[in-house]
Amino acid sequence: MMLIKLINGIRQMQSHYETLQPDAAKEYLEAHEEGDFTLLDVREDWEYEEFRIPGAKHIPLSQLGDRVGEVPKDKPVLAYCRAGGRSAAACSLLKGQEHSIVFNIMGGVDAWQGGSAIGPATAGLAAIPDNASIEDIIAVACRMEVNLGKFYAVQAAQAEDPQTADMLKKLAGFEEKHKNWLLIVYRQLTGQELDSAFLTDSLADGDLPLEGGLTADEFMELNQPWLDEPVSVVETGMMFEAQALDLYMRYAHKLEDQESKDLLLKLAQEEKAHLKALGTLLKRIGD
Repeated sequence: MMLIKLINGIRQMQSHYETLQPDAAKEYLEAHEEGDFTLLDVREDWEYEEFRIPGAKHIPLSQLGDRVGEVPKDKPVLAYCRAGGRSAAACSLLKGQEHSIVFNIMGGVDAWQGGSAIGPATAGLAAIPDNASIEDIIAVACRMEVNLGKFYAVQAAQAEDPQTADMLKKLAGFEEKHKNWLLIVYRQLTGQELDSAFLTDSLADGDLPLEGGLTADEFMELNQPWLDEPVSVVETGMMFEAQALDLYMRYAHKLEDQESKDLLLKLAQEEKAHLKALGTLLKRIGD
């Protein structure tokens, strides 16, 4: 199946952004003049007030889709968050908007301050080779929405706080709606129905690349006990929502069909709203 070959081919891809360990990031900052790079903090306002790396520009991930123009394209960007997941999504979004040199600081401020946190193992479901067709992109986006919906539904069932559970249930419902919209777009583009097995099944046995290959169940199993903390669940949701936003912003202009293009742009706007809702939830949990 061509779609499986597409996903398996991601393992040969060069990383779409670079990573830096905290010590290497500190050396980079010391070796370069301020103004020659952008140090970008993508945590929420309350996190930024508690601790920040000196000189950082602050744009929460929940706002980055609307404020990406505030980050200069002609300078390297070093992004960080609490533990590395949200900043990884921010790096993908920046690369999708033609920022050429982007680094993710691994482990975020936790590792910067000497901790061992490295964040969740990334399941970059929006990572797609440059030569992928728009039909394949829509198919992978649809799989991404299915996995995200399953993630929210499982986490909602396990949440002890009723407000958190309610928010996650609502988000799961939105992902189901997004999946159905994308199935319509796929049908319009190909004249065929998308294979349901592609949406829900493991794509291959053995050493499958994390980016694009994991099901929701596989991701959650891989990232225990990270997901035992409510804050980590919300951060992971933000990571996935930002990846979806990146995909829709990156590929909407490639669609010739105006109806399909408008739908992707609408999906992008909804992902921005989801990010803001998750940012509000993260603040409530963190207080």
